[in-house]
Amino acid sequence: MTEANANSHHTSGPRPVGSAARAEPPDARVAWHNLLQVSTRVIREFDRRLDREHRISAREFDVLINLDNAPDRRLRMTELANVAMLSSGGLTRLVGRLEERGFVRRDQDTVDARTIYAQLTGAGQALLAEARVTHDAVIHDLFGAHLSATEVDAMTRTLAGVLGPDRRT
Repeated sequence: MTEANANSHHTSGPRPVGSAARAEPPDARVAWHNLLQVSTRVIREFDRRLDREHRISAREFDVLINLDNAPDRRLRMTELANVAMLSSGGLTRLVGRLEERGFVRRDQDTVDARTIYAQLTGAGQALLAEARVTHDAVIHDLFGAHLSATEVDAMTRTLAGVLGPDRRT
């Protein structure tokens, strides 16, 4: 939906004759559209710079950072697919590429052979440390530099409320 389309749909209906003019209530669709536009712009630049500077994609970065944040820097493949918001097949291919480059290794559970873990390697940790600098610079340049500390705090609280207690789907 374009911003013009988002602005063209009013939700308040006609005003009664003789009533004082009131400001239109905020339209959540406009906020949603702006959030999508900013998110898309940041992710595209992040993907471009990660590829240029580190030869990884934003999706690969996401998998690496999720592993880095996990206990012992490892997750079951099914858990990793869930937190990275990838299909199991998509994650298997992505982890395979990272494994070929030495950034991740896959281990079979010693108790349940059906369970496979993805483990961040030392090389993966080193790459992630470098890529985080790029990540932080992109977020600052395209997002954080345009907000005051108060706005960042308000946005953080607002989006956390929208996400709810689960925080990830």
